[in-house]
Amino acid sequence: MTGDDLQALPHGGAASSRDAATRGIAILTFAFALSQFFRSCLAVMAPELQHDFGLSPAGFGALSSSFFLAFAVAQIPVGIAFDRYGVGRPTAWLLAVGAVSSIVFVAAPNGAIATLSQVGLGLACAPVFMGLLHFASEQLSERDYTRVVSKSNAMGMIGALCATAPLGWATELVGWRMSMSMSALGMVAAAWGVWRFVRDTGHAEARSASWPSMLSQSVRLLGLVPLWTLIPLCVAMAAGTAFRNAWSGPYLADVYGLSSGSRGVALTLLSVAGFLTAFLLPVLVRRSTLKTAILAWSCVSMSGAVMLTVWPDSGVVSGVAMMALLSTIGMLHPLVMAQGRGLIPPSKRGRGLGLLNTFVFLGSALTSWGYGLIANMGHVQRWGEPATYAAIFLSAAVLVAAALVPYFFSPAQGNH
Repeated sequence: MTGDDLQALPHGGAASSRDAATRGIAILTFAFALSQFFRSCLAVMAPELQHDFGLSPAGFGALSSSFFLAFAVAQIPVGIAFDRYGVGRPTAWLLAVGAVSSIVFVAAPNGAIATLSQVGLGLACAPVFMGLLHFASEQLSERDYTRVVSKSNAMGMIGALCATAPLGWATELVGWRMSMSMSALGMVAAAWGVWRFVRDTGHAEARSASWPSMLSQSVRLLGLVPLWTLIPLCVAMAAGTAFRNAWSGPYLADVYGLSSGSRGVALTLLSVAGFLTAFLLPVLVRRSTLKTAILAWSCVSMSGAVMLTVWPDSGVVSGVAMMALLSTIGMLHPLVMAQGRGLIPPSKRGRGLGLLNTFVFLGSALTSWGYGLIANMGHVQRWGEPATYAAIFLSAAVLVAAALVPYFFSPAQGNH
């Protein structure tokens, strides 16, 4: 982030305030990149993990979904903590939990311990992107918010890139355990950086309320009818992200027989597509509206799932290209949050964004688990690998299509 991105700070634009906001957003962007790495890393290592831990497709689905389930469960408590105490302290403590969990994952002797460590990593990564959104919303003007957050979202894709070809090559050279051992250092650095540089406080109104009262208020936010036009799409974004983060590796291994290094290269292309999409979407918003951009790109992403349903084994090149289309639906996350932000009172924004994020990552957990059940059914029923993955892609297309119906009626607030 540069100072030019932070022109309209709420306290007169003093240099010290701009510098503090810049540092805070920068370290939260680094933590978000680390979070993207942990969300994505299982895909390239999936066959090795299944072998070492003796996991069935359903077992791997449970392993991959545990991260996102913990991520989802933490969203509302984290949102309450943000409103009460600010972003810095809660995020730093949970990142410290992540440092310990990443070490446990590297040393895990079996699938149960690995799953437990994924729960810890999910809790650690839970506050990062929402913290970035919340911190930026407190520091930036309406005009700058979407632009800066979209840039941070794009920079976060560097973490997803590291979880592709570099991780695949490292896994081939030294094994997945040694490759993942460096992740703990990143978690330590992120925890220290957030503790040191993200200096903010919550809202006095929130601090004066009890935790049960705030939890009750969070639940009452579900009574905001306009949010329910966004919630199905929050869930449906998992159609692409859950496949990209967990099942793209097994798909490339099962259907095309690619090794971990080759899978990493293929998944790099998916991450590059996400990186480019993150820069393209703000341009689409400026040339149309926030809602129109979200609708249009959802349809583009859904077309990837439809084509993969019809041609699940048409070739590696076309398969990767269509997976890239499907996976980019996840890049709509900050835009949907920006639209939702305009529907939530400022003093409840941490809880409101937490509520929406709960559905985003609950969707990721349930979708990854559901994909595992479909894969297991295909294995038991002997459908064949292409037919099994065609069924997975069909479920992804149906999920997105169903979400777009209520989203079409969403309010246009949140356009900047």
